[in-house]
Amino acid sequence: MKRGTRIQLFERYGKRYFQTETADFIIQDFNSISSSTVQKLSKKNGLDVLRNTISCYLFEYLEEFRIATHFAKKISAAEMLVKKTEAIPLIVKVYNVNDGVLLQRFHRNEKMSLDFPVIEHYYLTGEPTSTWVNEYHVYALGIASPEEFKQMNRMSSKANAVIRGLCDRRQLTLAEIQFSFGRSKGQVVLTDELSPTTCRFTDRDGKDEVSRNRFDPGQEHANDAIAELCDRLMLKV
Repeated sequence: MKRGTRIQLFERYGKRYFQTETADFIIQDFNSISSSTVQKLSKKNGLDVLRNTISCYLFEYLEEFRIATHFAKKISAAEMLVKKTEAIPLIVKVYNVNDGVLLQRFHRNEKMSLDFPVIEHYYLTGEPTSTWVNEYHVYALGIASPEEFKQMNRMSSKANAVIRGLCDRRQLTLAEIQFSFGRSKGQVVLTDELSPTTCRFTDRDGKDEVSRNRFDPGQEHANDAIAELCDRLMLKV
């Protein structure tokens, strides 16, 4: 499929990917219009620009800590240049707060921070469907090798700690975050995006549950709140 003079390679999770003149790189274009799931969360494509801006910043930030990502550079308001990778169909979710899903699953009544982050793994069976799996599933189904699986867990744990530390200094809480991975020239790298559609940020200054969770893309006036989140994350302190 062509868009102007560009050839679209594929589409995934509210993003389109285009061929470039270099075989090792492709363009990742944030495009909520083409995804019915994300489209409901976007108003006039403002969310797309914010997703790209926050993702570019966080990928660059992680690279400073020697965490390998697919990010190359930001090329427009809603586009980034990324390494071409072979997708690993596994999402790694990290929970830092015992609320929401964890409270329901384990029948707990009290929201609380976790002494240790909880890491879970989800096998991508097709957009947007995923299935909770464990290490044995990963090996038996050939999703990843034992070394790749260990590497993804190490990278997820380190990236979570780095971004959580960034949030702590900005009076934000990184309640949960999910990571996607791909293979690039034999190396496992972080891929996809790091934004409020894959991370749950809450505001420590919020006086009630609604104001604390105002960075949720589904909330009213979400784009204004996420624009503030973007500014706070990128604040030089």
